[in-house]
Amino acid sequence: MNKLALHEPQRQAPLGVAIMFFQNLRRAINFVLAVLVVNLGNDFEILGMGFKGWGIILSIFFLIYSFLQYRKFYFYVSGDNFVIEKGVLRQDKINVPFARIQTVNTKQNIIQRALKLVGLKIDTAGSIAQEIQIPALSKTYAGELRSFLMQKRYEHQEENEEEVEEVDRTEEHKEPLLKLSVGDLFKVGFTQNHLRSGLLLFAIVNGYIWQFEDYLIKPFEPYLEETAKNLLTTWVLLLPFAIAVFIVLSVISSLVTTILRYYGFSFYLTKAGLEIESGLFNRNSYNVPFEKIQYFKWESNPLRRIIGYRTLKVKQAGNQAVNERKLIGIPGLKSRALLRVIQSQYPNRKGSTYTYFAPHRLMFIQRFIWLGLIPSLGFAAVFYFNQLDYLFYLPLPVFLLIIGFLTYRYWRSIVLRVNANFIEIRRGYVFPKRIVIPNYKLQNISQSQSFLQAFRGLRTLHLHTAAGSLRVSHLPKKAISELHDYLCYCIESSNEKWM
Repeated sequence: MNKLALHEPQRQAPLGVAIMFFQNLRRAINFVLAVLVVNLGNDFEILGMGFKGWGIILSIFFLIYSFLQYRKFYFYVSGDNFVIEKGVLRQDKINVPFARIQTVNTKQNIIQRALKLVGLKIDTAGSIAQEIQIPALSKTYAGELRSFLMQKRYEHQEENEEEVEEVDRTEEHKEPLLKLSVGDLFKVGFTQNHLRSGLLLFAIVNGYIWQFEDYLIKPFEPYLEETAKNLLTTWVLLLPFAIAVFIVLSVISSLVTTILRYYGFSFYLTKAGLEIESGLFNRNSYNVPFEKIQYFKWESNPLRRIIGYRTLKVKQAGNQAVNERKLIGIPGLKSRALLRVIQSQYPNRKGSTYTYFAPHRLMFIQRFIWLGLIPSLGFAAVFYFNQLDYLFYLPLPVFLLIIGFLTYRYWRSIVLRVNANFIEIRRGYVFPKRIVIPNYKLQNISQSQSFLQAFRGLRTLHLHTAAGSLRVSHLPKKAISELHDYLCYCIESSNEKWM
């Protein structure tokens, strides 16, 4: 690590000018697209120049500005801080204390991969904005700088900690715990939530259409006015076809998203934490130190349960917005690999006897009323006032039976179990989930009570962690009070640090 001369200001790789040029060019894409749509079918001209002339001028401007950005970007070490200075029109100086560095990750978009450069992302404690980035380093230098920063981070983690041995933590491993082949990617893609993928695709397309509706829909207004009377009939006839197209596009969207995100996926389990590499066009490398992990959550769905796959989600410290953006997901884990990860982080998970808690049947009754009975009565009222045939009522009992069965199975699936070291929450019948939280990771414990819960002597338990809050509702008041006191004792008596 000492060969890095970081006591003096350092610049990025010379080809960083190209990286910054393409970054600036990408920011102008939305504006250019908007201009193209507005001038659809018309000749664009400002000050006597068209697209070609303005394209040349803007390219020269971006090139000069990118060169200035490169020249004004420095990074170096000052005392116990990693310092970045940047800015052309406005000078920014960012001081990153080593003790506040959480993770140092690398990323490569398609331009960086073509130029054989790597971007470095530094995530600091409590950061809400985007991580601090150095966009253009050689792969070798980026690896050395990453190891240097992580080593400094461990050395400055606590003032009273023992001296940390200097180890290149990025080179500890050689064999990944999990690698996803192309076949695995197709399995993961086919077992994704296709409804969510389809709705997301629909939202993106719909957003672009309505953003430029005046220019895209206006030419078709005369035709729409003429055929307005036949639209309802046409819609009914085309509905099965539209549903089939939606399903096909949803599956394709899931497959494409999976391949782009998880191509070349490799998952490493090191002494320091978890490391993940993945991505087709954008190649990313994530490092999650064990101490930053607040809890693990693994889940499945009917399709993945058939092939024995589970998805592990790593919840890190940070507010809700940061957590969603930095969420680490590991798909395609078999039971043995999942158990190995859990055991590496929580070796004493089964070290003492668990006490089990289950929600009161009031939960089942409330959910059945809201999800089954009220909608059924609503449909029945609509059928009655429209004087529809009795055949329309026949599906309602079937609907109630299905909702009743699923609600009952969901209620029975919820289990909270606690021992001296851990809290485990299990829930879900169709989409089973399990969450494991070490007791010392809890930040706060609270209780709430609705009117119906008060009538039945029940409460809802809220477990607050640095990665967000969890709750288990409809537990007996006495049990929650005892559990609250017990967890507070476990937290206060533990010598473990939550970070």
